[in-house]
Amino acid sequence: MRLIADRAQLRAPGAFDRPCLDIELGPLLDPADQSTKQRRHALVVPLRRRYVAFLVDTIDTFVDAEAAEPLPPLLSEHLQQPWSIGVLRHSGQLVVLLDIVAIARSAVLSLPSATDNKGSTPYVSGI
Repeated sequence: MRLIADRAQLRAPGAFDRPCLDIELGPLLDPADQSTKQRRHALVVPLRRRYVAFLVDTIDTFVDAEAAEPLPPLLSEHLQQPWSIGVLRHSGQLVVLLDIVAIARSAVLSLPSATDNKGSTPYVSGI
């Protein structure tokens, strides 16, 4: 997790040892989440060839380790994306656990610049 004053910090030379993409996490999970706040926190996820920095308004709670349970099949069958890896009970509430690396990979592959056509063979870059 990184506190940032501006998105440009994520692209600054020397900030990372490989390219870093900044992506708004809210609209990725829920297209109706269109915040007017300037994003100030970045959850940085390392992938093989780059980093993905998910930008969020605030972080409410960090949970270090809890006993997670698999997501019930009835719920997992209705998910639009296979990003959930289970649920946990935290402070009396059920919280869905997300596979942030899977979300980062999906986000990179969904970007218009993620595929390159070289000759007649399509190549996917970014993972």
